[in-house]
Amino acid sequence: MRDLQGPQSGGWALVPLGGQLFDVVITAGGEMGSRVITMMDEIECDDRGAHELACGPVIEDPDHGWLFWLVPPGTSERWQPHGDAACLGQPHVLSLPPLTRTRPPGVFWRRRLRGDRLVSPAPLYDLIDRVSGPGRNAFR
Repeated sequence: MRDLQGPQSGGWALVPLGGQLFDVVITAGGEMGSRVITMMDEIECDDRGAHELACGPVIEDPDHGWLFWLVPPGTSERWQPHGDAACLGQPHVLSLPPLTRTRPPGVFWRRRLRGDRLVSPAPLYDLIDRVSGPGRNAFR
């Protein structure tokens, strides 16, 4: 289990990216983000076929329209440039909301952090590419 006392104890935690914890992929939220989460639930379902909430941890910031996907550390070093997603690792930090915060208002866990489960970066990249479509760029 990752040692993240802030979110587990009901507080916020400022966590360094990279190292042994995770990197983060940042994408637009809204309809595009919801579609990608649903598809990641299908891809990352367990052996029993449980699809609901199967996607690794995702934080949503509805006020700014962003999703923060927690991916394995080192992903930022291999992430190919993409107009609809940015991947950050060291030396950046990320503020994690309390694990009990699972709906708005404000920043919340769209998919909670659980044990060692993180979002798989390769399918995430492919789905963002498929959903965003040609000529679209969420960072413009």
